[in-house]
Amino acid sequence: MASNPLCSAFLHVACLLCFLHAAWCKEDVAACDEESILQLIAQKNDFKGQSPMSTNDNNTATAMVQTDAHLSLLNSEGAAMAAWKDVQRQGLSNQNNKEGSSPDIQVPANGGKARLGIHPGGSDDEPVSLVQHVPSVPMFEQQWHKMYQKDTQAHGGTPMSADTKLVIAVFSRREDGAFRDVIRKTWMNQSGACALAKGIKPDCSVYVTFAIAGGSKEVKFDEDMLVLDTPENMNDGKSFHYFQASSKMFPWATHIAKCDMDVYPYLRSIVRNIESPPDGTPTGCEAFLGRPMSHDECGGAKWCPRKGCKFRQNDFLKYGEKQGGCWNYMSGGLYIMTRSLASAISGPTGWWAHNSHGIEDLTAGRAVTYYAREHHVCVHSWTPGDWYRSAR
Repeated sequence: MASNPLCSAFLHVACLLCFLHAAWCKEDVAACDEESILQLIAQKNDFKGQSPMSTNDNNTATAMVQTDAHLSLLNSEGAAMAAWKDVQRQGLSNQNNKEGSSPDIQVPANGGKARLGIHPGGSDDEPVSLVQHVPSVPMFEQQWHKMYQKDTQAHGGTPMSADTKLVIAVFSRREDGAFRDVIRKTWMNQSGACALAKGIKPDCSVYVTFAIAGGSKEVKFDEDMLVLDTPENMNDGKSFHYFQASSKMFPWATHIAKCDMDVYPYLRSIVRNIESPPDGTPTGCEAFLGRPMSHDECGGAKWCPRKGCKFRQNDFLKYGEKQGGCWNYMSGGLYIMTRSLASAISGPTGWWAHNSHGIEDLTAGRAVTYYAREHHVCVHSWTPGDWYRSAR
């Protein structure tokens, strides 16, 4: 990556802007991968003595990389986490202003904007937020209709098994109505998929809703949106409240899934993979499906899975030769678990109920691990095949 000459003219924030531009705003955005982020980190390490920002109080700020280009442009969540960790390590702190937060630094990328925001309330041990990555509505609509057309042409007439009853919630916010409309007109609008709010139907295998947080005292439907009894949040228990509510409200479901708004799921492939696990997968166990994230993919921070634990096997609790302290979690774009497992890990007295604050997907993975080990429950796990695509 070529160095930016602007860095020789500006210090502090100007240098930070320069590095962000070099790492995030290439002409070929698809090449903005983990290697680029690591190069960014190496460049920034040359300026360790130059703190980009200073603080007049004791509030420790956290850094959040938010980009309208999807995380696939970075190749892994670990790249984003590595960037986040390095930025925080450089001493980015909350400025003591009237609003209690400093301005965002915005750089255009792939028609959207990459933003590094400084947000109060975190600690050195844990970030408040990670990556959000939804493109503009026109770009989102174009991509989703294109994928929907290919999806229906390839699999539109293939029936889905009636034995599977999958509840899948697209995590959303009330103000995201334009994105929800696109989803309703694309992958939700196919045979075998039904709105969860309309109840169980004999010809449906996948029941879809939008999970939003409302802060009310009860979980209820607002049209096709499931309003959770918690304030809107990103890392303060929304996933816990969703899995707890859905596993109780829909006892007929076989599986419960969480899906990000910028994920296009191939429903037929998902249902087929649920019913046809890989050879050698244990039988009679709970199931936790998704793309597992290791220590390195997580970014190597202290809250990540333990270093040295080998890639998870079909048994979610087995990690090769190194067993002690090993755990894992699934990439947050889409993961699925059996309804009985979702109900068990989200109980009012369980580990997750007392540890719901934090990076949502990590806490979900730890909740599965704690429950399974404490109660000696086997959990089989695998990554389905071609099961979803993400926004770019």
